[in-house]
Amino acid sequence: MYEDTEKFVDLDFEQRVRQTAYHLWEDNGRPFGDEKKYWFMALERLLAERTDDEQSNPSSTPAPRAAFNKT
Repeated sequence: MYEDTEKFVDLDFEQRVRQTAYHLWEDNGRPFGDEKKYWFMALERLLAERTDDEQSNPSSTPAPRAAFNKT
């Protein structure tokens, strides 16, 4: 399923967005169309959760790596 996806993409997060969008769509009575609306609602919700988690637990966020100098 994920063979053609770039290696740096967060596949677990993408799957969570898919599942959340599906549940939002289902909870809203499965309306025809508006797929993007539910995708972006789910994305917005999960990104907000991720931000809240990082702010409430800053020690779990890895420190940025030092730049590699070619000198």
